[in-house]
Amino acid sequence: MATTLKTTPAIKGNASRRFNAAISESRANKIPQARRQDMLDLVRRVMAKAKGC
Repeated sequence: MATTLKTTPAIKGNASRRFNAAISESRANKIPQARRQDMLDLVRRVMAKAKGC
């Protein structure tokens, strides 16, 4: 049996302003590309070791 889908209510007023502020702030808080690459390399090394076990 499938689960019933519910529509998400639209946000208005102060909730909308807080949501938009949080979204715009998160866009500015991106991690540097070098750090992102370091993290991905670490994940790849861990996954490679897990496959070898």
